[in-house]
Amino acid sequence: MSFKINPLKSLPSTSIQTLLFIFLFFSLILLGDSYTQAKPWMGIAIENKPNGVGVLDSIAGTPAERAGFLKGDLIKKIDSIQITDSAHLIEVIQSKGVGNKVLVELERNSKNLQISLQLEARPDELELLRKKLSNTKIPPFQLDRILTKGIYSNQDIAAKITVIEFWATWCPACVGSHPRLSTFAKDNPEIRVLAVSNEKQNVIEPYIKKINPNFIPLRDSNKEFSKYFGVSAIPMILVIDRNGTIQHITLGSGSNLEEALKLAQELKN
Repeated sequence: MSFKINPLKSLPSTSIQTLLFIFLFFSLILLGDSYTQAKPWMGIAIENKPNGVGVLDSIAGTPAERAGFLKGDLIKKIDSIQITDSAHLIEVIQSKGVGNKVLVELERNSKNLQISLQLEARPDELELLRKKLSNTKIPPFQLDRILTKGIYSNQDIAAKITVIEFWATWCPACVGSHPRLSTFAKDNPEIRVLAVSNEKQNVIEPYIKKINPNFIPLRDSNKEFSKYFGVSAIPMILVIDRNGTIQHITLGSGSNLEEALKLAQELKN
């Protein structure tokens, strides 16, 4: 775990030591070797306060600035959850997932305010993925079916518009996206919707049996499929056209997922 410290010379040394940039609180892990949930990015520098978390800076061009956060704001609650300190704020924000909105209750000049903020992926992570994968062909693959057993391959999506989500059972944003993915798969039977995890069969199967989705759950048993796409943050979503070309890559759920599904529908025409 690594933290980005803002070198604000005007701040006391004790404040500088506690200064945390939420959008850079985790270093990247080895691509494709294992997953981590896509890290939300608020774009504020923070410090612990007796009654919450203080905002030291709202960085230009970030979700926080667009939502109207100001230096001196005191964050008290996120979606009605009382925030105790900086570490707790980071934990709560992570649990919400990229692409989702949170309601922040804060104090400004002795007045209580509520601000809605949409969480975004750390930009360098998403930009790197898009630069690497956009307009490239999906490679040949063989993935394990979860319930019906057997192999699911690239031949099964030949000439089909396909949505692929990389996910895991421990990822709240992934699990939260599955009702929407299932509904989309049911309403759009001509579009293949795949959900790929690299967890063990005995971990995935009970969850899949419980939710009984309309999408196709698959297991990347040797992790080669995930490694090809450089999957390190989830949920990661790909939209592939009938020619097998990747047309869209995104991280997270919520509005990010909706954008991907909308594009998949547009590709039908």
